[in-house]
Amino acid sequence: MNLPMIPQTKLVPNDKIVGDPSFHSLKIVRYQSDEDARSTYDANRYEFQHELAKRHIIPGAVLALKGAYPNYRLTAMLHPTLRQFIEIVRYDPSTPPVEDYEALGMKAAHDQTQQDFRGAKKENLNNFKQYNIEAIRGDRVAYLPPVSGWQSSEVFQDTIFVALDESNPLALYGILYLPKKPVMQSDGQTQTAALFQAAASGIAIKAGALDSFGTTLEIELNVTPLKAGQSFADRNGRGSKKNKNLVALMDNSSALARLRFQAIEGTIFEGRLADGRSVGASETATKNIVDLSTMDQMLLNVISRGTKKAEHIKHYHVEHLLPYCREFLILLEEQFGSYWQDPTPKDSEPYRRLYVHGWAFAQKALALAYHDVRRDVLGPLASAIGSGIKDEHATAAEAEAAYIKAAKESPAPQVHVNFGEFRDRLSGIDWLRYRKHWIDITGHKIGKDGGKKTRVIKDGSPEGRLIVEGKAENTAATIANVARKILSESWTDLTSTVDAPINR
Repeated sequence: MNLPMIPQTKLVPNDKIVGDPSFHSLKIVRYQSDEDARSTYDANRYEFQHELAKRHIIPGAVLALKGAYPNYRLTAMLHPTLRQFIEIVRYDPSTPPVEDYEALGMKAAHDQTQQDFRGAKKENLNNFKQYNIEAIRGDRVAYLPPVSGWQSSEVFQDTIFVALDESNPLALYGILYLPKKPVMQSDGQTQTAALFQAAASGIAIKAGALDSFGTTLEIELNVTPLKAGQSFADRNGRGSKKNKNLVALMDNSSALARLRFQAIEGTIFEGRLADGRSVGASETATKNIVDLSTMDQMLLNVISRGTKKAEHIKHYHVEHLLPYCREFLILLEEQFGSYWQDPTPKDSEPYRRLYVHGWAFAQKALALAYHDVRRDVLGPLASAIGSGIKDEHATAAEAEAAYIKAAKESPAPQVHVNFGEFRDRLSGIDWLRYRKHWIDITGHKIGKDGGKKTRVIKDGSPEGRLIVEGKAENTAATIANVARKILSESWTDLTSTVDAPINR
Protein backbone atom coordinates (compact mmCIF):
# COMPACT_ATOMS: atom_id res chain seq x y z
CA MET A 1 0.00 0.00 0.00
CA ASN A 2 1.44 3.36 -1.01
CA LEU A 3 0.85 6.23 1.38
CA PRO A 4 0.20 9.63 -0.20
CA MET A 5 2.93 12.24 0.12
CA ILE A 6 2.03 14.83 2.75
CA PRO A 7 3.65 18.15 1.91
CA GLN A 8 5.68 19.58 4.78
CA THR A 9 6.38 23.28 5.28
CA LYS A 10 9.81 24.07 6.63
CA LEU A 11 9.39 26.58 9.44
CA VAL A 12 11.76 29.42 10.25
CA PRO A 13 13.12 28.65 13.76
CA ASN A 14 12.72 31.30 16.45
CA ASP A 15 16.47 31.50 16.97
CA LYS A 16 16.85 32.61 13.36
CA ILE A 17 14.97 35.83 14.12
CA VAL A 18 17.69 38.39 14.76
CA GLY A 19 17.43 40.35 18.00
CA ASP A 20 17.06 44.06 17.41
CA PRO A 21 19.88 45.93 19.22
CA SER A 22 17.73 49.07 19.45
CA PHE A 23 15.11 47.18 21.48
CA HIS A 24 17.20 45.28 24.05
CA SER A 25 17.87 42.57 21.40
CA LEU A 26 14.18 41.65 21.33
CA LYS A 27 13.25 39.35 18.45
CA ILE A 28 11.33 41.62 16.04
CA VAL A 29 9.73 40.60 12.75
CA ARG A 30 9.72 43.77 10.60
CA TYR A 31 6.46 43.07 8.73
CA GLN A 32 6.12 46.57 7.32
CA SER A 33 9.66 47.14 6.07
CA ASP A 34 10.97 43.64 5.36
CA GLU A 35 9.27 42.00 2.35
CA ASP A 36 10.73 38.55 3.08
CA ALA A 37 9.56 38.74 6.69
CA ARG A 38 6.10 39.81 5.54
CA SER A 39 5.71 36.94 3.09
CA THR A 40 7.03 34.42 5.63
CA TYR A 41 4.58 35.67 8.26
CA ASP A 42 1.63 35.72 5.82
CA ALA A 43 2.46 32.15 4.84
CA ASN A 44 2.41 31.13 8.50
CA ARG A 45 5.96 29.80 8.23
CA TYR A 46 7.48 31.16 11.48
CA GLU A 47 7.94 28.63 14.26
CA PHE A 48 6.37 30.90 16.89
CA GLN A 49 3.13 31.04 14.86
CA HIS A 50 2.67 27.35 15.63
CA GLU A 51 3.50 27.54 19.36
CA LEU A 52 0.12 28.80 20.52
CA ALA A 53 0.37 27.05 23.88
CA LYS A 54 3.53 28.97 24.78
CA ARG A 55 2.51 32.56 24.09
CA HIS A 56 -0.35 35.02 24.22
CA ILE A 57 -1.07 36.57 20.82
CA ILE A 58 -1.87 40.24 21.49
CA PRO A 59 -2.79 42.43 18.48
CA GLY A 60 -2.83 46.21 18.83
CA ALA A 61 0.25 46.37 21.09
CA VAL A 62 2.66 49.30 21.13
CA LEU A 63 6.29 48.40 21.78
CA ALA A 64 8.07 51.47 23.09
CA LEU A 65 11.40 52.71 24.36
CA LYS A 66 10.86 54.82 27.49
CA GLY A 67 13.22 57.20 29.20
CA ALA A 68 16.58 58.50 28.00
CA TYR A 69 19.27 57.01 25.83
CA PRO A 70 21.27 54.85 26.49
CA ASN A 71 19.22 53.54 29.45
CA TYR A 72 15.91 53.04 27.68
CA ARG A 73 13.27 50.88 29.33
CA LEU A 74 11.41 48.52 26.99
CA THR A 75 7.64 48.45 27.46
CA ALA A 76 4.59 47.04 25.72
CA MET A 77 1.29 48.91 26.06
CA LEU A 78 -1.74 46.64 25.72
CA HIS A 79 -5.51 47.17 25.78
CA PRO A 80 -6.90 43.79 26.82
CA THR A 81 -10.42 42.81 27.77
CA LEU A 82 -11.01 41.75 31.35
CA ARG A 83 -10.66 38.09 30.37
CA GLN A 84 -7.42 38.78 28.51
CA PHE A 85 -6.11 40.88 31.41
CA ILE A 86 -6.58 37.97 33.83
CA GLU A 87 -5.04 35.50 31.41
CA ILE A 88 -2.04 37.70 30.62
CA VAL A 89 -1.23 38.94 34.11
CA ARG A 90 -1.88 35.64 35.92
CA TYR A 91 -0.33 37.24 39.01
CA ASP A 92 -3.09 38.18 41.49
CA PRO A 93 -1.16 40.07 44.21
CA SER A 94 -3.81 39.29 46.83
CA THR A 95 -3.37 35.56 46.08
CA PRO A 96 0.06 35.13 44.46
CA PRO A 97 0.38 32.11 42.14
CA VAL A 98 2.43 29.23 43.47
CA GLU A 99 3.56 27.62 40.24
CA ASP A 100 6.48 29.35 38.56
CA TYR A 101 6.86 32.91 39.78
CA GLU A 102 9.52 31.89 42.29
CA ALA A 103 11.71 30.35 39.58
CA LEU A 104 11.41 33.55 37.54
CA GLY A 105 13.04 35.66 40.21
CA MET A 106 9.69 37.13 41.23
CA LYS A 107 9.51 35.61 44.71
CA ALA A 108 12.13 37.92 46.21
CA ALA A 109 10.55 40.95 44.54
CA HIS A 110 7.14 39.96 45.89
CA ASP A 111 8.43 39.59 49.45
CA GLN A 112 10.08 43.01 49.31
CA THR A 113 7.65 45.17 47.37
CA GLN A 114 4.18 43.62 47.59
CA GLN A 115 2.11 44.43 50.65
CA ASP A 116 -0.27 42.07 52.37
CA PHE A 117 -3.96 42.83 51.85
CA ARG A 118 -4.90 43.51 55.45
CA GLY A 119 -6.63 46.30 57.31
CA ALA A 120 -7.14 49.45 55.26
CA LYS A 121 -5.57 47.87 52.17
CA LYS A 122 -8.10 45.04 52.30
CA GLU A 123 -10.91 47.58 52.58
CA ASN A 124 -9.48 49.52 49.61
CA LEU A 125 -9.45 46.31 47.61
CA ASN A 126 -13.14 45.74 48.26
CA ASN A 127 -13.91 49.37 47.32
CA PHE A 128 -12.05 48.99 44.01
CA LYS A 129 -13.91 45.76 43.30
CA GLN A 130 -17.30 47.40 43.95
CA TYR A 131 -16.31 50.30 41.69
CA ASN A 132 -15.66 47.86 38.84
CA ILE A 133 -18.90 45.97 39.49
CA GLU A 134 -20.89 49.22 39.46
CA ALA A 135 -19.32 50.04 36.09
CA ILE A 136 -20.22 46.59 34.77
CA ARG A 137 -23.83 47.10 35.92
CA GLY A 138 -23.90 50.42 34.08
CA ASP A 139 -24.17 52.54 37.24
CA ARG A 140 -21.03 54.54 36.47
CA VAL A 141 -18.30 55.20 33.93
CA ALA A 142 -15.08 53.33 34.78
CA TYR A 143 -12.06 55.62 34.95
CA LEU A 144 -9.21 53.16 35.45
CA PRO A 145 -5.57 54.22 35.15
CA PRO A 146 -3.15 51.88 33.37
CA VAL A 147 -1.74 49.04 35.43
CA SER A 148 2.05 48.92 35.23
CA GLY A 149 3.69 45.52 35.42
CA TRP A 150 6.82 43.67 34.47
CA GLN A 151 7.84 40.29 33.16
CA SER A 152 11.03 38.52 34.11
CA SER A 153 14.17 38.63 32.00
CA GLU A 154 14.16 34.83 32.34
CA VAL A 155 11.54 34.60 29.56
CA PHE A 156 12.60 37.58 27.45
CA GLN A 157 14.29 35.37 24.87
CA ASP A 158 10.88 33.80 24.15
CA THR A 159 9.17 37.16 23.52
CA ILE A 160 8.56 38.12 19.87
CA PHE A 161 7.07 41.25 18.31
CA VAL A 162 5.66 41.60 14.79
CA ALA A 163 5.97 45.26 13.74
CA LEU A 164 3.10 46.38 11.49
CA ASP A 165 3.88 50.11 11.70
CA GLU A 166 7.46 51.39 12.15
CA SER A 167 6.92 55.07 11.44
CA ASN A 168 7.91 56.02 15.00
CA PRO A 169 11.39 54.64 15.79
CA LEU A 170 10.64 54.76 19.54
CA ALA A 171 7.18 53.16 19.35
CA LEU A 172 6.35 50.26 17.05
CA TYR A 173 2.75 49.16 16.52
CA GLY A 174 1.95 45.51 15.95
CA ILE A 175 1.35 42.08 17.44
CA LEU A 176 3.03 40.94 20.65
CA TYR A 177 3.74 37.24 21.21
CA LEU A 178 4.13 37.24 25.00
CA PRO A 179 5.23 34.17 27.00
CA LYS A 180 2.45 32.76 29.16
CA LYS A 181 4.23 33.62 32.40
CA PRO A 182 3.13 35.84 35.31
CA VAL A 183 3.25 39.63 35.15
CA MET A 184 3.94 41.31 38.49
CA GLN A 185 2.69 44.82 39.25
CA SER A 186 5.14 47.66 39.72
CA ASP A 187 2.20 50.05 40.16
CA GLY A 188 -1.52 49.31 40.47
CA GLN A 189 -1.40 46.36 42.85
CA THR A 190 -4.77 46.96 44.48
CA GLN A 191 -6.43 47.74 41.15
CA THR A 192 -5.09 44.48 39.69
CA ALA A 193 -6.40 42.41 42.59
CA ALA A 194 -9.78 44.16 42.25
CA LEU A 195 -9.94 43.28 38.54
CA PHE A 196 -9.26 39.64 39.38
CA GLN A 197 -12.09 39.66 41.93
CA ALA A 198 -14.48 41.51 39.61
CA ALA A 199 -13.75 38.96 36.86
CA ALA A 200 -14.78 36.15 39.21
CA SER A 201 -18.06 37.82 40.19
CA GLY A 202 -21.39 36.50 38.97
CA ILE A 203 -22.46 39.85 37.52
CA ALA A 204 -19.34 40.05 35.31
CA ILE A 205 -19.96 36.57 33.93
CA LYS A 206 -23.70 37.11 33.37
CA ALA A 207 -23.21 40.51 31.73
CA GLY A 208 -20.49 39.23 29.40
CA ALA A 209 -18.06 41.75 30.87
CA LEU A 210 -15.14 39.35 30.59
CA ASP A 211 -15.09 40.06 26.86
CA SER A 212 -16.47 43.62 26.81
CA PHE A 213 -14.80 45.36 29.80
CA GLY A 214 -11.68 47.19 28.58
CA THR A 215 -8.48 47.68 30.56
CA THR A 216 -5.02 49.11 29.92
CA LEU A 217 -1.84 47.26 30.81
CA GLU A 218 1.76 48.41 30.38
CA ILE A 219 4.31 45.63 30.70
CA GLU A 220 8.00 46.35 31.11
CA LEU A 221 10.01 43.60 29.43
CA ASN A 222 13.38 42.08 30.28
CA VAL A 223 13.26 42.98 33.99
CA THR A 224 15.64 41.50 36.56
CA PRO A 225 14.81 41.45 40.31
CA LEU A 226 17.31 44.31 40.77
CA LYS A 227 15.56 46.41 38.13
CA ALA A 228 12.19 45.55 39.65
CA GLY A 229 13.36 46.90 42.98
CA GLN A 230 14.64 50.10 41.41
CA SER A 231 11.34 50.52 39.58
CA PHE A 232 9.51 50.25 42.90
CA ALA A 233 11.85 52.76 44.52
CA ASP A 234 11.57 55.28 41.69
CA ARG A 235 7.79 55.01 41.47
CA ASN A 236 7.22 55.26 45.22
CA GLY A 237 10.16 57.25 46.54
CA ARG A 238 9.30 60.89 45.78
CA GLY A 239 6.57 62.70 47.59
CA SER A 240 4.87 59.49 48.62
CA LYS A 241 3.61 57.95 51.84
CA LYS A 242 5.15 54.55 51.12
CA ASN A 243 7.52 52.81 53.52
CA LYS A 244 10.62 55.00 53.27
CA ASN A 245 12.92 52.26 54.52
CA LEU A 246 11.67 49.85 51.87
CA VAL A 247 12.04 52.48 49.14
CA ALA A 248 15.61 53.17 50.31
CA LEU A 249 16.37 49.44 50.28
CA MET A 250 15.15 49.07 46.70
CA ASP A 251 16.95 52.20 45.51
CA ASN A 252 20.29 51.31 43.96
CA SER A 253 20.79 54.11 41.46
CA SER A 254 20.19 57.49 43.13
CA ALA A 255 23.06 59.69 44.23
CA LEU A 256 22.07 59.55 47.90
CA ALA A 257 21.91 55.74 47.77
CA ARG A 258 25.37 55.65 46.24
CA LEU A 259 26.62 58.08 48.88
CA ARG A 260 25.13 55.91 51.64
CA PHE A 261 26.64 52.70 50.26
CA GLN A 262 30.11 54.20 50.17
CA ALA A 263 29.83 56.08 53.46
CA ILE A 264 28.89 53.03 55.57
CA GLU A 265 31.29 50.61 53.86
CA GLY A 266 33.64 49.10 56.41
CA THR A 267 31.99 50.89 59.34
CA ILE A 268 29.89 49.50 62.17
CA PHE A 269 26.77 50.56 60.27
CA GLU A 270 27.42 48.17 57.38
CA GLY A 271 24.88 45.36 57.66
CA ARG A 272 23.16 47.02 60.62
CA LEU A 273 20.57 49.25 58.92
CA ALA A 274 16.89 48.28 59.29
CA ASP A 275 15.06 48.08 55.97
CA GLY A 276 11.42 48.04 57.08
CA ARG A 277 11.06 44.30 56.54
CA SER A 278 13.70 42.85 58.85
CA VAL A 279 13.99 43.47 62.60
CA GLY A 280 13.78 47.20 63.19
CA ALA A 281 15.47 49.64 65.55
CA SER A 282 13.16 49.46 68.56
CA GLU A 283 14.21 49.85 72.18
CA THR A 284 15.02 46.18 72.64
CA ALA A 285 16.26 45.33 69.11
CA THR A 286 20.06 45.35 68.96
CA LYS A 287 20.95 44.06 65.48
CA ASN A 288 20.21 47.31 63.65
CA ILE A 289 21.63 50.60 64.87
CA VAL A 290 19.35 52.80 62.77
CA ASP A 291 16.98 52.31 59.86
CA LEU A 292 17.73 53.26 56.27
CA SER A 293 15.45 56.30 56.33
CA THR A 294 17.19 57.63 59.46
CA MET A 295 20.63 57.09 57.94
CA ASP A 296 19.61 59.05 54.85
CA GLN A 297 18.37 61.89 57.05
CA MET A 298 21.61 61.78 59.06
CA LEU A 299 23.63 62.16 55.88
CA LEU A 300 21.45 65.03 54.68
CA ASN A 301 21.96 66.71 58.07
CA VAL A 302 25.72 66.25 57.74
CA ILE A 303 25.69 67.72 54.24
CA SER A 304 23.28 70.61 54.60
CA ARG A 305 21.70 70.62 58.07
CA GLY A 306 18.70 69.00 56.40
CA THR A 307 18.02 71.92 54.06
CA LYS A 308 18.50 69.74 50.96
CA LYS A 309 16.33 66.80 49.96
CA ALA A 310 17.46 63.46 48.59
CA GLU A 311 16.60 64.43 45.02
CA HIS A 312 18.84 67.52 45.27
CA ILE A 313 21.93 65.33 45.64
CA LYS A 314 23.42 64.50 42.25
CA HIS A 315 26.00 61.91 41.30
CA TYR A 316 28.68 64.52 40.70
CA HIS A 317 28.24 65.74 44.31
CA VAL A 318 29.10 62.37 45.83
CA GLU A 319 32.91 62.45 45.71
CA HIS A 320 32.96 65.93 47.25
CA LEU A 321 30.58 65.06 50.11
CA LEU A 322 31.70 61.49 50.81
CA PRO A 323 34.81 62.28 52.91
CA TYR A 324 32.75 64.21 55.45
CA CYS A 325 29.93 61.64 55.60
CA ARG A 326 32.49 58.91 56.27
CA GLU A 327 34.30 61.02 58.83
CA PHE A 328 31.04 61.51 60.72
CA LEU A 329 30.10 57.83 60.72
CA ILE A 330 33.60 56.78 61.74
CA LEU A 331 33.41 59.34 64.57
CA LEU A 332 30.18 57.74 65.80
CA GLU A 333 31.77 54.30 65.65
CA GLU A 334 34.82 55.44 67.61
CA GLN A 335 32.69 57.15 70.25
CA PHE A 336 29.82 54.70 70.65
CA GLY A 337 30.59 51.49 68.77
CA SER A 338 31.64 49.61 71.90
CA TYR A 339 28.21 50.31 73.43
CA TRP A 340 26.16 49.14 70.42
CA GLN A 341 26.53 45.47 71.27
CA ASP A 342 24.61 42.68 69.58
CA PRO A 343 23.58 40.47 71.24
CA THR A 344 23.11 42.15 74.60
CA PRO A 345 25.60 40.85 77.19
CA LYS A 346 24.17 38.72 80.00
CA ASP A 347 22.82 40.65 83.00
CA SER A 348 22.76 43.88 81.01
CA GLU A 349 20.19 45.90 79.10
CA PRO A 350 19.78 46.52 75.34
CA TYR A 351 21.83 49.58 74.48
CA ARG A 352 18.88 51.73 73.42
CA ARG A 353 17.29 51.18 76.82
CA LEU A 354 20.40 52.66 78.43
CA TYR A 355 21.94 55.24 76.11
CA VAL A 356 20.70 58.33 74.32
CA HIS A 357 23.20 57.85 71.48
CA GLY A 358 21.38 54.72 70.31
CA TRP A 359 18.28 56.67 69.28
CA ALA A 360 17.45 58.29 65.94
CA PHE A 361 16.80 61.73 67.45
CA ALA A 362 20.27 61.84 69.02
CA GLN A 363 22.06 60.61 65.91
CA LYS A 364 20.27 63.17 63.76
CA ALA A 365 21.23 65.83 66.32
CA LEU A 366 24.85 64.72 66.22
CA ALA A 367 24.75 65.02 62.42
CA LEU A 368 23.47 68.59 62.72
CA ALA A 369 26.19 69.42 65.22
CA TYR A 370 28.84 67.82 63.00
CA HIS A 371 27.75 70.01 60.10
CA ASP A 372 28.22 73.08 62.29
CA VAL A 373 31.77 72.11 63.30
CA ARG A 374 32.62 71.50 59.63
CA ARG A 375 30.53 74.33 58.23
CA ASP A 376 33.61 76.15 56.95
CA VAL A 377 33.89 73.45 54.25
CA LEU A 378 30.40 71.94 54.22
CA GLY A 379 28.61 75.29 54.13
CA PRO A 380 29.90 76.24 50.65
CA LEU A 381 29.40 72.69 49.34
CA ALA A 382 25.81 72.69 50.58
CA SER A 383 24.92 76.17 49.39
CA ALA A 384 26.15 75.32 45.88
CA ILE A 385 23.75 72.38 45.61
CA GLY A 386 20.91 73.56 43.39
CA SER A 387 21.60 77.20 44.15
CA GLY A 388 21.55 78.97 40.80
CA ILE A 389 22.97 75.84 39.15
CA LYS A 390 20.89 74.03 36.57
CA ASP A 391 21.43 70.37 35.82
CA GLU A 392 20.50 70.88 32.19
CA HIS A 393 24.16 71.35 31.34
CA ALA A 394 25.27 69.48 28.24
CA THR A 395 27.36 67.01 30.21
CA ALA A 396 27.81 65.78 33.78
CA ALA A 397 31.36 67.15 33.67
CA GLU A 398 30.07 70.66 32.95
CA ALA A 399 27.51 70.39 35.74
CA GLU A 400 30.23 69.28 38.17
CA ALA A 401 32.52 72.09 37.07
CA ALA A 402 29.74 74.61 37.68
CA TYR A 403 29.10 73.09 41.11
CA ILE A 404 32.77 73.29 42.11
CA LYS A 405 32.97 76.89 40.89
CA ALA A 406 29.87 77.89 42.86
CA ALA A 407 31.19 76.19 46.00
CA LYS A 408 34.50 78.04 45.74
CA GLU A 409 32.69 81.34 45.32
CA SER A 410 30.43 80.74 48.36
CA PRO A 411 31.59 82.36 51.62
CA ALA A 412 32.90 79.99 54.30
CA PRO A 413 30.98 80.45 57.58
CA GLN A 414 32.93 80.80 60.79
CA VAL A 415 33.26 77.73 63.02
CA HIS A 416 32.68 78.27 66.75
CA VAL A 417 33.49 74.73 67.90
CA ASN A 418 36.14 72.90 65.87
CA PHE A 419 36.15 69.18 65.08
CA GLY A 420 38.72 68.25 67.74
CA GLU A 421 36.79 70.01 70.49
CA PHE A 422 33.54 68.44 69.26
CA ARG A 423 35.08 64.97 69.52
CA ASP A 424 36.34 65.74 73.04
CA ARG A 425 32.88 66.89 74.08
CA LEU A 426 31.30 63.68 72.85
CA SER A 427 33.81 61.71 74.91
CA GLY A 428 33.07 63.75 78.04
CA ILE A 429 29.26 63.60 77.89
CA ASP A 430 27.39 61.11 80.06
CA TRP A 431 24.95 59.49 77.61
CA LEU A 432 22.82 57.47 80.04
CA ARG A 433 19.18 58.21 79.27
CA TYR A 434 18.09 58.44 82.91
CA ARG A 435 20.53 61.19 83.89
CA LYS A 436 18.83 64.38 84.99
CA HIS A 437 20.32 66.45 82.17
CA TRP A 438 18.79 64.18 79.51
CA ILE A 439 15.39 63.98 81.20
CA ASP A 440 15.44 67.80 81.29
CA ILE A 441 15.90 67.86 77.51
CA THR A 442 13.79 64.92 76.35
CA GLY A 443 11.16 64.82 79.06
CA HIS A 444 9.97 61.66 80.79
CA LYS A 445 7.27 59.12 80.13
CA ILE A 446 4.07 59.28 82.17
CA GLY A 447 3.12 56.37 84.41
CA LYS A 448 -0.36 55.02 85.07
CA ASP A 449 -0.60 57.19 88.16
CA GLY A 450 0.09 60.35 86.17
CA GLY A 451 3.61 60.75 87.58
CA LYS A 452 7.00 59.89 86.22
CA LYS A 453 7.19 56.44 84.71
CA THR A 454 9.96 54.37 86.27
CA ARG A 455 11.67 51.09 85.52
CA VAL A 456 14.09 48.78 87.30
CA ILE A 457 17.08 48.08 85.06
CA LYS A 458 19.92 45.60 85.40
CA ASP A 459 23.05 47.26 86.78
CA GLY A 460 24.88 44.28 88.24
CA SER A 461 23.29 44.54 91.69
CA PRO A 462 20.79 41.92 92.95
CA GLU A 463 17.95 44.43 93.17
CA GLY A 464 18.71 46.36 90.00
CA ARG A 465 18.44 50.13 89.63
CA LEU A 466 15.23 52.19 89.68
CA ILE A 467 15.36 54.90 87.04
CA VAL A 468 13.08 57.43 85.38
CA GLU A 469 12.18 56.45 81.82
CA GLY A 470 13.08 59.21 79.39
CA LYS A 471 11.29 59.89 76.13
CA ALA A 472 12.93 59.27 72.77
CA GLU A 473 10.74 61.38 70.53
CA ASN A 474 12.12 61.79 67.04
CA THR A 475 10.85 65.37 66.66
CA ALA A 476 12.48 68.40 65.11
CA ALA A 477 12.34 70.24 68.45
CA THR A 478 14.11 67.49 70.39
CA ILE A 479 16.73 67.03 67.66
CA ALA A 480 17.46 70.76 67.56
CA ASN A 481 17.62 71.03 71.37
CA VAL A 482 20.17 68.21 71.62
CA ALA A 483 22.38 69.65 68.88
CA ARG A 484 22.16 73.14 70.38
CA LYS A 485 23.10 71.93 73.86
CA ILE A 486 26.15 69.94 72.67
CA LEU A 487 27.57 73.00 70.91
CA SER A 488 26.62 75.50 73.61
CA GLU A 489 28.87 77.01 76.25
CA SER A 490 26.88 75.10 78.88
CA TRP A 491 27.62 71.71 77.31
CA THR A 492 29.35 70.59 80.50
CA ASP A 493 25.86 70.19 82.04
CA LEU A 494 25.76 66.99 80.00
CA THR A 495 28.74 65.54 81.88
CA SER A 496 26.85 65.26 85.17
CA THR A 497 26.31 61.83 86.71
CA VAL A 498 23.20 62.84 88.65
CA ASP A 499 20.13 60.72 87.93
CA ALA A 500 16.72 62.29 87.37
CA PRO A 501 14.87 62.30 90.71
CA ILE A 502 12.23 59.61 91.16
CA ASN A 503 9.93 61.89 93.15
CA ARG A 504 6.44 62.27 91.73
